[in-house]
Amino acid sequence: MVTSRSGRPERTLTGGTPTAPGPYFPDPPGGGWRWPVQARVEPRTPGAAERVVRVLLWRRTPGTGPWIFGMPYGTEVATLSLPGLHLERIDETVGPDAAADPGRRVLYGAAAVRAGRWTYVYGADDPPSAPASRAYLARAPVGRLADRGSWRFWDGTHWQPRADRAAPVLRDDGRRGVGSAFTVVRDGGGRSRAWVLFTMDTGGGGTAGMRTLTGYWACAPEGPWHGPHGRITPPRPPAPDPSHVVAYNPQAHPGSTTDGTLRLSYDINWLGPPGVPADPHVNGDVDLYRPRFLRVTMTDTAP
Repeated sequence: MVTSRSGRPERTLTGGTPTAPGPYFPDPPGGGWRWPVQARVEPRTPGAAERVVRVLLWRRTPGTGPWIFGMPYGTEVATLSLPGLHLERIDETVGPDAAADPGRRVLYGAAAVRAGRWTYVYGADDPPSAPASRAYLARAPVGRLADRGSWRFWDGTHWQPRADRAAPVLRDDGRRGVGSAFTVVRDGGGRSRAWVLFTMDTGGGGTAGMRTLTGYWACAPEGPWHGPHGRITPPRPPAPDPSHVVAYNPQAHPGSTTDGTLRLSYDINWLGPPGVPADPHVNGDVDLYRPRFLRVTMTDTAP
């Protein structure tokens, strides 16, 4: 849905045709789908006056078991014109060749933060059995987010062009992991020019880690990351069996920050026992599967 400055909806963007509508970002050939995550407005090329919207996409292929929401395949960037938001092209920036094991493929775009002449793009792998994912970091010059050859990956010491040599900036040892979806903001709280990361509290284990949020902080985008600090248990709607109602996918909204607080959204869903479909619960209760918002005050010791 596209809205005007007054907040009133103007039109809905769809793919396909009026008689056969489809996803705005068309499904890739061979099956699977594209999952839009972060978007940034940037120059069409570095220094250009014309602006475009670049949308980071997770490409997933059909999967089963731990990958019922799709097996990781790669990262793409869609370019949309302004002001019409016409889809011009979709470019692959990180392909499946970066890791043969799907559980170690990194999908970039969980967070994208501009700092100076760079856009820093955070991502995570999706191991099927580990309780937490590992966070990774890439960057591209502002204006070249869709240019595969301009991406550079943090290998633990240097920025380099090979995605397969990327090293995690936040690991899955003990509580030092992240959820598959997390968020990063810059200049949070009382720390001068600090980077702050919010994620599900993966140290909680099982679905317990999908009911609380926690944070890390660093002085540089690649870390070292300190934490976890603090623990937030956001409200969840009542349900006959609340143990299956989860809160996940925290996302920061810096544009809505006021009075030294940060607006943070999170999603609600129903995650029942293995083999029990969620559709009847989600479709039967309008309070489930919708974002909620809270405000977080960050201090020098903890978010």
